[in-house]
Amino acid sequence: MKTRVGILGASGYGGAELLRRFLQHPNVEVSAIGSRQYEGKGMSACWPQLAGLYKHLTFQSNDAVIENCDVVFCATPHGETAALVKKAMDKGKKVIDLSADFRLPPELYEEWYGHAHPHPELYDLARFGLVELHRQELVGAKLIANPGCNSSTAILALAPLAANNLLGEDIVVNILTGASGAGRSPSLGFHYTELNESAKPYNVAGKHRHTPEVEMTLGRIMSMGRNLQTHADFDTPIISFNPHLVPMSRGIIATCYTRPQTNVKLSNEGLLELYRHFYKNDPMIVVQEDLPQSKAVWGSDRTVVSVRFDQRTGHIVTFATLDNMGKGAAGQAIQNFNVMHGFEETTGLMMAGIWP
Repeated sequence: MKTRVGILGASGYGGAELLRRFLQHPNVEVSAIGSRQYEGKGMSACWPQLAGLYKHLTFQSNDAVIENCDVVFCATPHGETAALVKKAMDKGKKVIDLSADFRLPPELYEEWYGHAHPHPELYDLARFGLVELHRQELVGAKLIANPGCNSSTAILALAPLAANNLLGEDIVVNILTGASGAGRSPSLGFHYTELNESAKPYNVAGKHRHTPEVEMTLGRIMSMGRNLQTHADFDTPIISFNPHLVPMSRGIIATCYTRPQTNVKLSNEGLLELYRHFYKNDPMIVVQEDLPQSKAVWGSDRTVVSVRFDQRTGHIVTFATLDNMGKGAAGQAIQNFNVMHGFEETTGLMMAGIWP
């Protein structure tokens, strides 16, 4: 029997990418899709690329979607999503939340998002859904909080160093990210003439909301290795997290720097082997000697990672790239769904990117 899936916020980019992947998922029936803007309309009114592929569906209210599925995917804005999660869980539904509402403890959420958490009582039920580090915790979970796209990239770039005591006190993460990460709603800074042929930093110097996700996860790894517990106590490293908007529609690439305080002799070959060993059982992670490029993962759900040792400065420099709509959003959500239900982890996911 197929699992009935409902998607809230199905008229946003994350919702569209969920729908695209579920077309090839043998264990799923998309039973309901939600959108206030397109309520009562068919798929083609919102998504031309999916016209004719979900003929049985029209966009419905959030309440109708929750009522008519077993698992709810929330691709809705932070701050608005927690109430929908509460409503779904009260009706016995499992939830995978692509928003930020259950990624952080309530007190940290209030600090970074500027308002009290709407439903702090649900936080202890949530599991942070970065599969490569929390796989065992996700089996049978009732509520999974999908990580942010920027934070996923940074964490995957740095996790092997955290697990091997190779993170120094100074950790710098520089991110280049495409415009789709800001969502589908119109905004002046994302008009073609404003964005094209330009690159700009934003929310730098400790202001980006994905920063605490990176710090918390790396702190857990440093304290516990890969046997993470979502709500365990740990020491949190401090990271300088600096994203830049660049003129591409999708994709993220992170370049991360740290100078470890260690007497261990480091080399490119040794660090690459360390990374290969760390990710050896993770089918959606590719560790390679060649430096990654964002085009290689465009449209896919994989992450490409590499690492170098700068002998002159003593820095370890790590690189990771993923598609913010894939492994950074919908692909990660479906990977979480698969682990939650005991399906093959890669089911329904895009293993190859699109080139050119």
